[in-house]
Amino acid sequence: MLGALAVAGFVVVIVGVNLPNPLMPLYTERYGLTPLAQSVLFSLYLLALVATLSMVIRRPSPRLSPRTTLIVALVLSAGTDLLMVWGSQMFAGLAAGRLAAGVSVGLATGSAATVALAALGERARTMVASGAVIGSLAGNLGGGLLGVLTPAPLETVYSVHLLVTLAVATSLLLVRGVPAPSTTAAEPVTGEPSGYRPRHRRAALLLGAMSWSAAGVVLALVPTSLRLALPGVSLLQAVLPGAMFLAAAWAAQTLCRRRILRLRAWQLSVPLVIGMALIAVALDQGRWWLLLAGAVIGGLGQGPAYSLGLATVTFGLRAARQGRAASWYAAVAYGACGVVTTAVGAYALQAGVPAAIATLTAGLAVAGLSAAAFAGAPQRVHLAARPATA
Repeated sequence: MLGALAVAGFVVVIVGVNLPNPLMPLYTERYGLTPLAQSVLFSLYLLALVATLSMVIRRPSPRLSPRTTLIVALVLSAGTDLLMVWGSQMFAGLAAGRLAAGVSVGLATGSAATVALAALGERARTMVASGAVIGSLAGNLGGGLLGVLTPAPLETVYSVHLLVTLAVATSLLLVRGVPAPSTTAAEPVTGEPSGYRPRHRRAALLLGAMSWSAAGVVLALVPTSLRLALPGVSLLQAVLPGAMFLAAAWAAQTLCRRRILRLRAWQLSVPLVIGMALIAVALDQGRWWLLLAGAVIGGLGQGPAYSLGLATVTFGLRAARQGRAASWYAAVAYGACGVVTTAVGAYALQAGVPAAIATLTAGLAVAGLSAAAFAGAPQRVHLAARPATA
């Protein structure tokens, strides 16, 4: 029960941070947001997330258990909802809500995984990873759906999420726990990395930065740009390309999970670049179906690209180092996403969103070539099992 609640808590936090994406056209109308302002608003969450991850990695709190930390993250997520309701009237509330959302996700990321692993075992790794995509999908689609069906979407959407968040936090507080894993017990057998070098990890970091930079631009800029290109598009239709991008990414991650280390950097860069190019053309020409096709193709590259990068930087690491490596990888990916999304929004002020995304596509192509060069020839990677030490 506790493990399932931990995963549910993480999903709820991820839902909350994605709710503003489908509502961005409404915020744009209310506050007159430029593409740069939209990008900055999106990146505020990433800035707070990266800062929180860095703090948690460098200075973990010995006083707060992972379960308590997750409850704190949920309470903070509920507080974020109140700030976002205020943000429907004051832009300051909107900005503060985005910053608070980033902190809540940073606190929930490691704590939810730890609680779920202690309660459910190794299968929880896949559940928590899938929870991030499921939460993003639910936030984008749910926010768009409520935005269409409710009379005051900028208040109602967050009010509904507030109630759900408090319910999950209360359940986590009341449910009986499980014994924490022993720190003195022998760790399971792990693997010795063979074949990977520093240049392969540089390729992995490039893949992580590419994948989330593309996703950030799609989620932050495409909904409003689509409504400008096709004025009759509803909120739900405007968020559909981003939702299909995420759905394709999750599906591709699931299909490639067992063979992820056999994939090559160039194989994943190609669909990502092609998809983003199609999105740029579709927005420029106002072609709805081409936009959806580009979102699906781009997502098919984005999901496995991020997974391959993560699998590479954590391959063969002992448990004590794997969590830190995964967190730093996420910090690099999210940090790059924030910088790139803001830069694309700034350039869009002069050239327009389609041209800015086309320029990003060219940059992604260069990064993909660089990642392929760093990766080099296929490596023969195997695991030499031996007992792990701390």
